[in-house]
Amino acid sequence: MRKTLILVPLFAAACSFPRFTAQKTIETDVSVRQAKTLRCATHNGDIHIRRGDRGDTIALHAVIEVRGHTQQEADERLLLVSIASEVLDDELKILGVFPRAEFRQHAPSITYTMHVPEHLALTLASHNGDIHTEGTKGPVQIETHNGDVQARVANEKVSIHTHNGEIEVEIDASTDLDSELVSHNGNIEVTVSEDASGWLEVATHNGHIDPPRHIYDATIKKRSLRCRIGEEGSEGKLVIETHNGNIGVESRSGRARSEVK
Repeated sequence: MRKTLILVPLFAAACSFPRFTAQKTIETDVSVRQAKTLRCATHNGDIHIRRGDRGDTIALHAVIEVRGHTQQEADERLLLVSIASEVLDDELKILGVFPRAEFRQHAPSITYTMHVPEHLALTLASHNGDIHTEGTKGPVQIETHNGDVQARVANEKVSIHTHNGEIEVEIDASTDLDSELVSHNGNIEVTVSEDASGWLEVATHNGHIDPPRHIYDATIKKRSLRCRIGEEGSEGKLVIETHNGNIGVESRSGRARSEVK
C-alpha cells in the first residue's frame, strides 16, 4: 500500500507534462524610430544580436515554440503567441505577447535573432537561454539566470550578470572602463583593448585567476586581485566576480604566463 501511495503521484506528474509541440517563425522589420536603446527579454529561449546594415531598421527573426497535452492543444496555443514592439521615450521594446494565465505552467519558448543598428544600447534578458551579441557600439546590459553569455562590444560600458553560466566578453574600447561581469557558477573570460584603462578588481571563491601581462599597483590575495591596467590616473573600473569558476583576463597583446592561485 505504501508503494502505491508513493508511485501514483509520480506517475500523475509525469503524465501532466505536455509532450506535444508546435512551432512557428516570424520574420519582420522593426523601425528603430529614433530609439537609443533596444530592450528584449524572453523566459525560455536564446537571444542573438548582430550588427545590421539596414539603416535604422531591425531585421527580426523569432522562433516560437509551445507545448500541449495533444497536438491540437499545442497548435491552438501557438495561435495565442505573437511578437510586438513598442517605443517609450527613447527605448524600443521587443517582446512576446500571450495570455499569462494560459501559459502559467509552461511558458512559450521564444528565440530571437536580430540584426540591429550598431549605435543602439542593448538591454537583454533571458531566464533560460544563452545570449550572444556581436558588432554593436552602444552600452550593453545582459542578465540571464541559466545560460551562457558571449559579447563583443565596442563600448566601455558592459554589465553582465548570470547565475548559472559562463561569460566570454571582448571589450573593444580605448577609454576608461566602466564594466561589471558577474557569474555565480561559471568561468569568465575577458579580452580588453590594450588601450583601455582602469582598475581591475577580480575575485573568485572557487577557482583561479589568470591576469593580463601588464599590470601595475597590484594587490594580490588568495582568491582576488586588484590592479591597474592602462594609463596611470584613470578613473575607470572593470569588476569581475564568480563564486565557482576561473577568471581569465587578457589584452590584445596577450595574457600573462603566471597565475594568481
